[in-house]
Amino acid sequence: MRSEGWLRWMTVGLSVLGAVLVVVYIVLVQDNRAVQLDVNRRQQFISQSIQLERVDEALLRALASAAVNNKDDKLRGLLADNGIAINASGEPVPSASGPTEKTVPAAAGKSP
Repeated sequence: MRSEGWLRWMTVGLSVLGAVLVVVYIVLVQDNRAVQLDVNRRQQFISQSIQLERVDEALLRALASAAVNNKDDKLRGLLADNGIAINASGEPVPSASGPTEKTVPAAAGKSP
């Protein structure tokens, strides 16, 4: 009789442990799904950024070419203000200093 009581409690204990492990597994799976969604969103952002970089580069080349072909100093200035220099062949070259900072002039007659 005594060994049957011990065996019953052991079985109940193992059953409870199994149920707890199942609950822990479900929680971990749900957490893993949330992490996978976050990683997928970040990967999609990176992929879209790479595609937009190609478009950005093509747009810069077109602007630089237009600035050279039309001898447009305003467009050259705009590109230079944003850190893009144009070489002799009309190709844009990012400058090492980056975009220049614009300062807002103070109103006439007023001191800061």
